[in-house]
Amino acid sequence: MHGQEILTTFTIAAAVGVGLTTLAAHFRTSAIVVLLLGGVLVGPQVLGWVKPDVLGDGLGTIISLAVGIILFEGGLTLDLKGYRSVGREILSILTVGVLVTWLGTTALLKLIFDFDWPFCFLAASLVIVTGPTVIGPLLHRINVTKNLHHILHWEGVLIDPIGVFIALLSYEFYVSTGSGHESPVLDFLLRFTAGAIVGIVFGYTLHWILKRNWIDKGHTNIFVLAMAMLNFAIADLVIAECGLLSVTVAGLVLGSQTSVHLRDIVSYKVELKDFLIGLLFILLAANLDLYSFVAFGWKLALVVIALMLIVRPLNVFLSLMFSPVTVKEKLFLSWIAPRGIVAASMASVFALELSHRDSTQAQFLETFTYSVIAGTVLVQGLTAGVVGRYLGVVRPAPQGWIIVGAHAMGRSIADFLTRQNLDVVLVDTNPREVRGARREGLVAIHQDATLMNPDNHAELYSCGNLLAITTNQDLNRIVCQRWAEMLNPKSLYRWEKTGYESDENRHLLVGKAVWGEIPLSRWMQPDCELPPLSTRQFQTNDHPNAGGAMLSENNADQSHVLLTVRPDVGLLLGEQETYNAGDQSLVYDLRRGQHQCALPLIPFNVTQSNQAELVELYREMLIHLKRQSYSIDPESTLADIWKREQEYSSLLGHGIAMPHYWSPHIKRSVLMVTRSRESLMCPLTDRPVEIVFLLLSPTRDPKAHLEHLSYIARLVGSESRRERLLAATTTDEMYQLIVSI
Repeated sequence: MHGQEILTTFTIAAAVGVGLTTLAAHFRTSAIVVLLLGGVLVGPQVLGWVKPDVLGDGLGTIISLAVGIILFEGGLTLDLKGYRSVGREILSILTVGVLVTWLGTTALLKLIFDFDWPFCFLAASLVIVTGPTVIGPLLHRINVTKNLHHILHWEGVLIDPIGVFIALLSYEFYVSTGSGHESPVLDFLLRFTAGAIVGIVFGYTLHWILKRNWIDKGHTNIFVLAMAMLNFAIADLVIAECGLLSVTVAGLVLGSQTSVHLRDIVSYKVELKDFLIGLLFILLAANLDLYSFVAFGWKLALVVIALMLIVRPLNVFLSLMFSPVTVKEKLFLSWIAPRGIVAASMASVFALELSHRDSTQAQFLETFTYSVIAGTVLVQGLTAGVVGRYLGVVRPAPQGWIIVGAHAMGRSIADFLTRQNLDVVLVDTNPREVRGARREGLVAIHQDATLMNPDNHAELYSCGNLLAITTNQDLNRIVCQRWAEMLNPKSLYRWEKTGYESDENRHLLVGKAVWGEIPLSRWMQPDCELPPLSTRQFQTNDHPNAGGAMLSENNADQSHVLLTVRPDVGLLLGEQETYNAGDQSLVYDLRRGQHQCALPLIPFNVTQSNQAELVELYREMLIHLKRQSYSIDPESTLADIWKREQEYSSLLGHGIAMPHYWSPHIKRSVLMVTRSRESLMCPLTDRPVEIVFLLLSPTRDPKAHLEHLSYIARLVGSESRRERLLAATTTDEMYQLIVSI
C-alpha cells in the first residue's frame, strides 16, 4: 500500500505539474501562479491526491537532485555575452540593486524577527532573484515602453545566476557557522573551494570528451545528464552540502565552451527543466504547511509589505540615481519585482536540509520565501497593467515587422517598409545575406527564427507582426507556429504557393498565406539579383487598373500589389479592392523585371548632401559605403580617385559627374548616387556639378564595370530622362528614374 501511495504521489505530481505548465504557456501567464494553486489544491490539506510525506527522506533527495539539474541547466544556458551587452542601468541594478535588496531584507528580518545574522543573510538571499519565468509572461501581457522592457527583461535573465550564487554562498556560510567547527570561515572556504573545483573539473572534462566525439550523438543528452547527477553526488561526498554549488559551476564552464553538441544539449535540458519545475513545484506546494503562514502572523506580512514598498523602491532609485530613466519609469520598476520558481526551489531544498538543525528556522525559510512569491506575483502581477497605464508607461501594440528571410526579396520589402517609417527586423540563418542587409542600412539578426528567444533581442521590442518568406514553405509554417506563442496569430503571414495548403489541415495552420499566385521563389535565393519591385503613390481614389496605372487584364498575372501602407490604417498585404489618395503600394511588376536595371544600386545608396566642395562630397560618399562594411579605406580611395580626376575629369556635363574606380578590396560592384543641395563647382573644370554617380568595382571584373558605365552614360545621355532626374525632389524619385531605364 505504501508503494502504491509513492507511485500515485509521484505520477500525479508530474502529470499535474506538466499539465499546468502547458496551460500557463497557452494563456501566456506565469506558470508559478497556477502551479502554486494547483499544488495546494492536490496536496494533503485539500484533495489529498499528492502526499509528499510518503516519500520520506526520498523527498529531500528528489528535490535536491532536481534543483541541481535545474541549476546545471541555468549555468549551461547563461548568456555571458549578455553581461557585456547590457546598459549602465541594468549593470547598476545587478550590482547596487542586488546589494540593496540583500542587505535591506537582511536588516528587516533582523529588526522584526531577531534571527541570528547568518540566517538573516541566508533568508534574504533567496528573494534577490526575479526570474525570467515570471517576468517573461508579464512583459508579453503588458506592452511597456522599450526602455522598461529592456531593463526588466535583462534584470530577470541575468539576476538569476547572481542570486543563486549568493544564496549558495549564504547557505554554505550558514551551515559552516552551525557545524561546530572552530573556524566557520575556514569551513565555508573549504566548502566553496571544493564545490568550485569539482564543478570546474567536471565541466572541462565533459567538454573534452564531447569535443572528441567519443559519445554517440544520440546518447549525448543522457550522458551529460548522468554526468551532472554524478557531479552532484561526488561533490556532496567530498564535502557535504556543496553539490548545488558544484553543478552550477560545471554548467557554467560547459556552457562557456564552443561545442557543436551544445545546442542539442541545451534544447534537451530546457525541456527537462520545464518537466522538473512542474514536478517540483507541485511537490513543494503540496508540502507547504498552510498553518505556518498564520503562525508567523503580522510580522511576516509586515516584512513582505516592507520588501515590496521600501526595499524594492530603494533598489531602483539608488541604482538609477544618475540615469536618464524617468521618475514614472522608476516608479513602475519599483512596483514590478515578482519572485519565481528558482527562489521557491532553493528555499524548499534549503529548508529540507536544515530541518534537522532548527525546525523553526527551516519552516520560516520556506514560509517567508513563498509569502514573498505569493505577494509579488499575485499583487504586482495582477496590478501591473493598471499601474503601467496610470503612470503612462504602457505603449500601444507594436506595429513593427519581423521578416524571416534576408534575401533580395526580404531586403526590398524591408526597405519599402522602413521608408514608410515602420520598424523592420530581418532574421536569417545565412550570414552573407545578413551582412548584405546590414550594408544596406537595414536591421538584421543572424539567428534561426524557429529557435531564437525574442526577449534576447531589443530590436524586436517594437515588432508585433511577422512575415515568413523563405523558399521552404513548410519552414514558413513552422515559423508562424513558433511565433504564435509570442505574437497575435492574426499578425502572422507566410508565403506559400496556391494549392499547397490542403483542405484537410487548413484549420490547423497558423498565419495567413499571402502572394500564393506570384512566382517569388526566384528572388529568395542566396545572392540573387533585386526583384522587379516598384513603388506607387496614389493621388486620387482609384482602382489599381484605373487609367492604365497597372497592366491590362490580359497581363494581370505579371503585375501584383504586394503591400499597401494606408494612412491611419497601417500595412495591408495583398491586392485591395480600391486604393485611396495617399496610399503607398509596393508593386511586383514582371514587365520591369524583363528589362531590369543591371546597376548595383540600392535605394539606401541614393542620397542628398549638404557638402559645398566636390572632394568633400566624394569623401562623404566613400564613408557612407565604408559604414556598410565595404572593405575600402575612404582616404586612400579618395586620393586615388582625385588623382585620376586631375588627369582626366569624370564630369559628363549638364551637372553630372561619374567618378569610377577599380578596387582590389571589394568583391562586388557598388554604385552610389548623391545629389548636392548646395551650389557645387568642380575645381578642376570650373563647371557646376549637381549629381554624382560613384561606381566602385572589383579589379577582377572589368567587363561588368564597363557595362555599368555604359548604362549610366545611356541614362544621362537621354535629355528627357536627364531633365527629369535633375528635377527630382526626393531620393526615392531619383532611384525609380535610374532603375526604370
